[in-house]
Amino acid sequence: MLTKKQGEKIRISISYIFICIMVFFAVVPFIYVILTALKSSEQIYDPDQIIPTYITLENFRQVLFHSNFVRYFMNSIFLTVVTTVICMVLSVMAAYGLTRYYIIGSEKIKMAVLMTRMFPGILLCIPFYIIMKQLQLIDSYVGLIMMYCSFTLPFAIWNTCAFFNTIPWELEEAAMIDGCSRLRSFFTVIVYVAKPGLFVTALFCFMSSWDEYMYASIFINTTLKKTIQVGMQDFVGQYSVDWGLLMSAVVISLIPLFLFFALVQKNLVDGLSSGAVKG
Repeated sequence: MLTKKQGEKIRISISYIFICIMVFFAVVPFIYVILTALKSSEQIYDPDQIIPTYITLENFRQVLFHSNFVRYFMNSIFLTVVTTVICMVLSVMAAYGLTRYYIIGSEKIKMAVLMTRMFPGILLCIPFYIIMKQLQLIDSYVGLIMMYCSFTLPFAIWNTCAFFNTIPWELEEAAMIDGCSRLRSFFTVIVYVAKPGLFVTALFCFMSSWDEYMYASIFINTTLKKTIQVGMQDFVGQYSVDWGLLMSAVVISLIPLFLFFALVQKNLVDGLSSGAVKG
């Protein structure tokens, strides 16, 4: 018969083993992508060289200097940054109004906003296409940014509301008693206290826009206007795939995400933990 202490040790050991297995399955594909990007063509198709015997940067050189990949990269940076900024500004304004003012049916409004995320993206392609064609926004960045905001903004509003609800009204009231206007108290109290949560929301907006493929492939026709996710199709031929170039492009496409994580890591952890409980 196991004692309570022994049972607890077994549960902890099983948890660690499970975590190690999950980390293994998450990390191994990424390592394989990096190793493939560093191989020559002969090594890629050699089953005995899973780990390359020598490393080459030729694939990265081809991607950066002999393709349109850099242009695709800058297109995605522009679209992602603009979408993230627009969504953050609108979500903060909407969340403040829904959480700090008495609005009849505010909870139903928030639920209705979130329900827009229930519709699959592919279901909205035809209506979006008809609307964008009538507005003459096909093959334009403005139309693509509007579509990115359409599926990113609802969750951003909902998430920001959740963080604003955790901020006591007394903090803002005290600031106004000390002489702050409502606008100044909003920036010095609400935004400052909710900063970790805003970083979490910004990360969601950034990743959603950066990884989007379907709308960008349908609504952008000009080659030099492609995003990075669509541009990777250049390395996929009709009968073959240039795995070295494709894996190199994948590695480069992950750099902005890693940089974002590195810059907001502390605030990201604080935001995730503060959003885990209510009240």
